[in-house]
Amino acid sequence: MAKKPVNKRGWWGILIHASWPTWIGILVTAVAFTLAENGDAGLSALVAGLIVWVLSAVSVLLIAIVWQRRRELAIPLAMGAFVAKIVILGFLLTLVPAPDWLHTVGAAIGALVAIVIWQAAEVIVFINTRRLIYS
Repeated sequence: MAKKPVNKRGWWGILIHASWPTWIGILVTAVAFTLAENGDAGLSALVAGLIVWVLSAVSVLLIAIVWQRRRELAIPLAMGAFVAKIVILGFLLTLVPAPDWLHTVGAAIGALVAIVIWQAAEVIVFINTRRLIYS
């Protein structure tokens, strides 16, 4: 049976345990696109994945900081940060022109891989963290 990730560092641990599998997924996707398509496709997958990771990490980082000072604001802040992240990203996508080197399929798959891995890792670690607290 696989060993469950143990998180004894709260939100900081969730940030760490969600980050490393996401980085691995981003790198594997970027290498795969580089080998299958070209360097621009690999770079597109890498950049898109890193953008997703940065946005996700900033959200958890904000929650971790607020959790230490004002726990009652952590969940509203998390929801607000999520909405703001989506709105700002959508706004930027309409204003900032795509660079010439952007490979749209590589970028889309790179972002999707990062989102799926981050969310899965975050949920798994969060569930196991709650079990430590409430069992």
